[in-house]
Amino acid sequence: MSRLPHRFVWLIAWLSMISLAQAYPDRPVRLIVPFAAGGGTDAMTRILADRLQQRLGPRFLVENVTGAAGNAGADRASHAPPDGYTLLIGSMGVLTVNPWIYTSTGTAILDRLVPVSMIFDTGHIFVVNPALKATSLGEVAELARTSEKPLTFASAGMGTSTHLYAELFRLAAKAPMTHVPYRGNGPALTDVVAGHVQIMFDQIASASGQAKSGSVRPLAVTTKQRLSFLPNVPTAAEAGYPQLMGTSWTALMAPKDAPPDIIAVLGRTLTEIAAEPETREKIEALGANILTSTPQEAGEIIARELERWRPVVKAAGIPEN
Repeated sequence: MSRLPHRFVWLIAWLSMISLAQAYPDRPVRLIVPFAAGGGTDAMTRILADRLQQRLGPRFLVENVTGAAGNAGADRASHAPPDGYTLLIGSMGVLTVNPWIYTSTGTAILDRLVPVSMIFDTGHIFVVNPALKATSLGEVAELARTSEKPLTFASAGMGTSTHLYAELFRLAAKAPMTHVPYRGNGPALTDVVAGHVQIMFDQIASASGQAKSGSVRPLAVTTKQRLSFLPNVPTAAEAGYPQLMGTSWTALMAPKDAPPDIIAVLGRTLTEIAAEPETREKIEALGANILTSTPQEAGEIIARELERWRPVVKAAGIPEN
């Protein structure tokens, strides 16, 4: 039997990719959140999953895979078949901090993933248990410097944004504090509310409800402007700590070699979802913003953020694993 001309082989492959993209998805898609249920990332992902399901058909299932500061979930997603049916909700910490802490596994995981789009960003809010006798960042810093026992701060895990922003504060305040890592924002904040841990630099999307209710005392936000629902809480710059200004972001990631046409389908759909006023309002009500980008733009952001957090990890003395 004679072989097909080379141009026909390419034509058949191209038509197959078009057919694959048109049929996608024809079965449930897993969105792996590498943190425990109950946190801001989890809440936002569930909103996104609902909208993806409404627009694309089959179910988009949120799967919480905890452990190793997000590396456990990221590792599972990175080893999944590159067919677009397993995707990672990749946080700033997992994608740009963990490679400097988990120097072998973190870098390998990142190498096995490709960006689809940026999807969310949120500022951070410095909250304390109401029993802590401090009403400002300055007072917390003074307490940390003078207390007989080190103050404790919770995070969603080693190397997460909630850890790194607290480390930035600790370095700026020149105050000793003890890090207590958890398997996600939800359980970490629960222990701050209960008084088992004193402090947390939580994501606004995670802590907004507790901050509004008074379950924790909000002292500052890392956003450029004050929050409309917490107008009396100053920005970090107003509180005397401009180096704490910034946001943490989340990107949708796929296993390396995922079909470009499927990545394009997801990108277009995310752009449509981001334009929905009702969806934007739901995300903003959690204290976050819904974002979109091209894969290239997301890749450039990840590259820049890798370089931003490298010196912070080193200055904080976080040991390599």
